[in-house]
Amino acid sequence: MHINSFPYEILSQILSAATQLNERDGVTFTFGLSQAPLPAQKASLQRYVRGPVPPEMLKWDATASIRLVCWEWHEWALEYAMKDIYIRRWKGSERWAEISQRREKYGLYELIEKPSGTAVYRDPFCSLTRTVKLLRKYPGVASKIRRMWFDGFYVSETDLQIFDAVRSCSNLTSVSLPWTTLRHLGAQEWGRLLHGNGNPLQSLELLAVDLTAKQSEDPKNRVNFHPLNSDLADFSQLRKLKIFGDSTFMPINDQDLQAIARTATRLEEFHLTCLSTISIDGVMAIVKSSQSTLNVLEHSPRSNDGFFHPHPGSLSDSEHICTVLTNCPRLETVSLSVPSMCSALFSNENVRWAGDLQVRAARLCGHEDGRSTFAAQDSLQQLLDQARRLVSARANSHIPKDLYIELFFADFIFEPHVNAVHGDFQLAGLASGGSWPATRALSRKGPYGTTGLYGKDEEGLFERVDEEEFIQGVKKHWVSISA
Repeated sequence: MHINSFPYEILSQILSAATQLNERDGVTFTFGLSQAPLPAQKASLQRYVRGPVPPEMLKWDATASIRLVCWEWHEWALEYAMKDIYIRRWKGSERWAEISQRREKYGLYELIEKPSGTAVYRDPFCSLTRTVKLLRKYPGVASKIRRMWFDGFYVSETDLQIFDAVRSCSNLTSVSLPWTTLRHLGAQEWGRLLHGNGNPLQSLELLAVDLTAKQSEDPKNRVNFHPLNSDLADFSQLRKLKIFGDSTFMPINDQDLQAIARTATRLEEFHLTCLSTISIDGVMAIVKSSQSTLNVLEHSPRSNDGFFHPHPGSLSDSEHICTVLTNCPRLETVSLSVPSMCSALFSNENVRWAGDLQVRAARLCGHEDGRSTFAAQDSLQQLLDQARRLVSARANSHIPKDLYIELFFADFIFEPHVNAVHGDFQLAGLASGGSWPATRALSRKGPYGTTGLYGKDEEGLFERVDEEEFIQGVKKHWVSISA
């Protein structure tokens, strides 16, 4: 029986196993030189291992021999190697090492005792330009691509090239783009990008970074076609929207998210990380538009200098955020920064929340003045008690689920499910004359969230105390929950 007569699933497993062995035995690293060779100077150049070969290149190398066997194997190898494409900007403008472009000859390069190098200019946009030409010339290759990343291209010229590359991929379902494409591409381009050639885009990621002063001042880069104002930019088929990074140059804002929310009614995942130019107004516009389908919600507007979360803003209408969130029937994963929170956030025991749940709040609902009053203390106690009841309800539900709640409020971290509070209690200890807290333990959490302490100078600041003892300290004014 000929091997090509096997069922396609079995043949695919055989070729996949052979490819993985080729990846293991192939070249997994690349070389560099210790310094740039300068003219008229005899410097001692040292060779070093610069870094690993990127995964997409490993796949291409590993399938080189398979592509030569027959047409069927060639098509399988193309689909395997071209399924995920990562296109990055060349970080330097020069190539120093005289090293073969064919990685299989790296073994011979290791034998050279005195490596040499020449300063050769290399176009930083070469990878993008060549990709556009390749996909335009060979549509069969372009049809194999399912996922594309574009990294390091943020000017108007490269945004147009990115669109040329994307529109050639007829089966593309997921793409990661620079945020400048929301400014430099028109409504027709975005309509084509979102709906393609009959296969709509399902996952869209937008990365924001700070541009150089020269790029920011370039009039070509300051063009804004406002594509989101057109009905052609239809996000109704999108299932995942992720926006991450931060930028002050024509940044993504609440108006952009509200424009997207008009048609983004079937999102299952929404991620917003490290972007401080979007407030809770924009986030809730997306949440309300996809309220019946949303499964994952992450809103972490961390700043660039660590894990500090800036104020999330405030809603322009009078709608209660806590109630809106509990009425998302499919929502399971939540990490959210909100202006205020209260026990209503955990009042619906029919929610599907599971795993780690983080809520960062600036105030308590109904206590917008942020003062540590007796009423605010009671509201905090009700919030913690209701959170515990929800954890218990999820553990005892028809399909039991573990739920771990962390509440970040007033510079403290509350863990209701274990009756613990983490924070810096040094001033409280001085105010109580050393009598409070009676029991304390070292905390593995830090002032910037659950990732631990951000600076070495702050080691040992955070301690863990029992929740009941914390509430007693608040009532005796040794600890303040003022926002």
